[in-house]
Amino acid sequence: MALFDSKPKVAPYVAPAGAVTMDANQFRNTMRVRPVYSTYSRVVGLGPANTAFDNAFTESLRAMGADGFWHFGTNANAGNPSALRFPDAAGLNFFMTAIEGMFEMDLKLIERRAAYANGLKGKAGSHLLMPQLRAETQPEGSYYQPPAPVAPKPGVPAVPARSERSLDQARGLAWLTKGVQGDTSAFSQVLLGLVKRDGSFPLGGSLAPLQAAWQRMVPLAPAYRGWNNAAGMQKYPSNVGGAKVLGDVLSDLSTSPMPAQGSDDWYELALYVMGSIITAQAFTDGNKRAARLAYVLMLLSGGVPMVVPNDRLGATLGDM
Repeated sequence: MALFDSKPKVAPYVAPAGAVTMDANQFRNTMRVRPVYSTYSRVVGLGPANTAFDNAFTESLRAMGADGFWHFGTNANAGNPSALRFPDAAGLNFFMTAIEGMFEMDLKLIERRAAYANGLKGKAGSHLLMPQLRAETQPEGSYYQPPAPVAPKPGVPAVPARSERSLDQARGLAWLTKGVQGDTSAFSQVLLGLVKRDGSFPLGGSLAPLQAAWQRMVPLAPAYRGWNNAAGMQKYPSNVGGAKVLGDVLSDLSTSPMPAQGSDDWYELALYVMGSIITAQAFTDGNKRAARLAYVLMLLSGGVPMVVPNDRLGATLGDM
């Protein structure tokens, strides 16, 4: 018989009696040892997972009531708290269970959105999206007015007519900015900064270029989405979860061969990308605007005429 026990004695954790306070560091340390943190980190990546858990804590602060305690499913916004407070250990345990449930739901929504985007990819590969575009084309006159012809002046050389490629870019910009109130210069700048005409995939191998463009187009968008009671009723994941889905779509396309320039297959791919952006909801606001930008960029790189979908087709492509 061993003289000493090889395993040190560890006293079981006993929650303090009375109110319990949890700050951001305590929340992080508590979550990092839970299985849902490991699973979520494995799916979206360690950095995005940490961002998501920080966002969840920040959102939970909004549920602090006037009585100084956290309340499930509320948005009291009482005061400006920096820590969560619960009446007792049972309240803390309920909060942790609720948080775990939110992340487990986000994992399910990531899986569902990825499956839907993969279905769109299959339709594009089977040439099933182009017929929908032909049936649901947005009339050009509803978003673009060609410049009035300029009468030549005597003795002055005539201004060369704009090329069809230049006009297509103008049409795309007009569709992109349709309905935008105020200054649209940021839209023109991001389009010019990302446009390619060489038949390559124009959005890069990650979400970063499109995200940078989105930030310029929608500068007042919320910092995050999700992590409250209302988010659990939506069909799409948090913005972190959506970024994972969309990032995978873009990464896959960046390593895939593109069609020959002028091929109708560019419409298939453009509709697939557009639908994936709307479906994934990787951005906290302005996802449809980002989807339009991506669609225009795809057509310009593919060297095909600017034929765009109407709102009904856009809503059909992205399962909202």
